[in-house]
Amino acid sequence: MVCLLAWSCVLQAEATPHSGSSFPGHGISVSIDVGVEYFRWQEFDARGRRLLTEQGPRYVLETLLGNNRGSQDGILYGILVRGYAGDVDYDGQDSNGVFTSSDTTYRGWGAELQGGYRFSVTATFSLDALLAAGVDDWRREIDNSINANGGAVGGFAEDYTVYYGRIGMGALLSASWADHYLQGGAKRPWSISEDPGALNIRLSPGEEWSAYVSYEMRFRHTGPGRPFVRFYYDTYRFSKSSSERVSLAPPFTSGFVNQPETDFDVLGVMLGYAF
Repeated sequence: MVCLLAWSCVLQAEATPHSGSSFPGHGISVSIDVGVEYFRWQEFDARGRRLLTEQGPRYVLETLLGNNRGSQDGILYGILVRGYAGDVDYDGQDSNGVFTSSDTTYRGWGAELQGGYRFSVTATFSLDALLAAGVDDWRREIDNSINANGGAVGGFAEDYTVYYGRIGMGALLSASWADHYLQGGAKRPWSISEDPGALNIRLSPGEEWSAYVSYEMRFRHTGPGRPFVRFYYDTYRFSKSSSERVSLAPPFTSGFVNQPETDFDVLGVMLGYAF
């Protein structure tokens, strides 16, 4: 579903620009961006009480192929691929409910197919109808730690794969010094797979609707390309999974486990250059 420092290189095919805007038309472009986003993961029990929070920066590498940065009316399309990694703070509890502080490492990648259609409203203002489908795959690895009572708490790793769809609207406004592009809408997973590897089970959290929004300024200048800045907010919402039985060898106790209700939020800012 998504940086503090970013560079983008775009190879733009020749096309006729939309009336009233110097931004390129519908030629295919390639972009590469790098940056950072602030990430937060929270889990809640059945009464809505927070069980844990993980938060901190993640670093992002992203590439986009398509005509999404064009300005002419017509069909929009793009293919986005991204990778990310970061170590964030963990504040939660162990299996006995004792407070535990640790670190969590995230490593992941995503890919998305984007499509839509642009409608001209005036010579300098257009509206987009947008659709997308994608996959997000990551590993969440919590380090070993010591709980508030001084007891050792073992870390664990789990892998997530999420297939999702997005629907939204975009608005492009051309001004004398920059083009402004705002988009937002809703997204929903249609498949969530969680693999807590050491437990030899697979969990399926429930799919819920959530929101996304981004705003980008594409500045005008005398060079061959265009610098830009983008701010974005993206989310997932998972409801509680069904419980799965875990059979463990003594002295560990067997039982049932589930993934609690989960909120996933990222807030980022990107700087870049497109040409």
